[in-house]
Amino acid sequence: MSHEPRFRNRDQKNTAMKITQILLLSAFFLSTAVNAVAQENRGVEETGHIKWRREVYRYLDLTKERNAALYHPTEPGQGGRNLFTLIFKLLAEEKIVAYEYLDGKELFTDEYKIDFKELLDRFGIGHELTNGKPVVDEEDIPSHDIQGYYLKELYSFDTGTSNYRVRPIAISPILFRQGEYEPQTVRYPLFWVPYDQLRPYLLRTPVMSSSLNNALSGTIDDFFIMREYDGEIYKSSNPRNLAISQYTSTPEELKAEQERIKKELNDFERMLWQGGSDSTRMVPQRKKRGGTTTMRNRRY
Repeated sequence: MSHEPRFRNRDQKNTAMKITQILLLSAFFLSTAVNAVAQENRGVEETGHIKWRREVYRYLDLTKERNAALYHPTEPGQGGRNLFTLIFKLLAEEKIVAYEYLDGKELFTDEYKIDFKELLDRFGIGHELTNGKPVVDEEDIPSHDIQGYYLKELYSFDTGTSNYRVRPIAISPILFRQGEYEPQTVRYPLFWVPYDQLRPYLLRTPVMSSSLNNALSGTIDDFFIMREYDGEIYKSSNPRNLAISQYTSTPEELKAEQERIKKELNDFERMLWQGGSDSTRMVPQRKKRGGTTTMRNRRY
């Protein structure tokens, strides 16, 4: 006995076939989308297919309006907690690990893990010892003194999945303190935290994403993944491992170099979607300059 459906005419049969095709295609694309989201959430990266990657370092100034969501609230009792308070408590509870801030490199190995008590002593953060472990009152967490972050980003293109990604790799809180012998404020990068360690907690931490429309909200992870921050580029990975300020001589040169790197990143993404060329082989065009380049210490 045949189980095929009966159709009154050929048009009905064709319509049914089209509906079936649409349903099959929808199921395929839904499955693909779910797998892509799952891979994103796991942070999986097929390094064997990565044909282009670039590491970029940004400075996030928390006095800027677009970054204010990471700074407020700075005091307990104001509702919620800011990013540094979250990081600080996770460190105190030994739920995440932070690594020493080294000038010019990030080494996330056991040798460079920070000692939480030593960090408190070094920066004069009040605490008491309970059963040999330091305990810090929420009022003593210096959230209001953390007025900036360094953010390390990875730009990559996976030829296996045709997936272009920009994702945060690590973040470093910057403590602003009045210099002991200097009239100006001094910046102290405290440590590096790998973003993947923080992400499970950032996914559950709400943040107000707009001061114009308070109904617009999300999580701190959304804030980073959607790149809603305003970050000035201070370094892009290079063979000599130099910050921009170390191979430019004037503020004008520094600004021009930042704009050049920004344009290269934008051009690469644009060329990917235009097609017709292999943008993974794109060679940056540098302007020729006469004279020697003045070396300067890295600017914080």
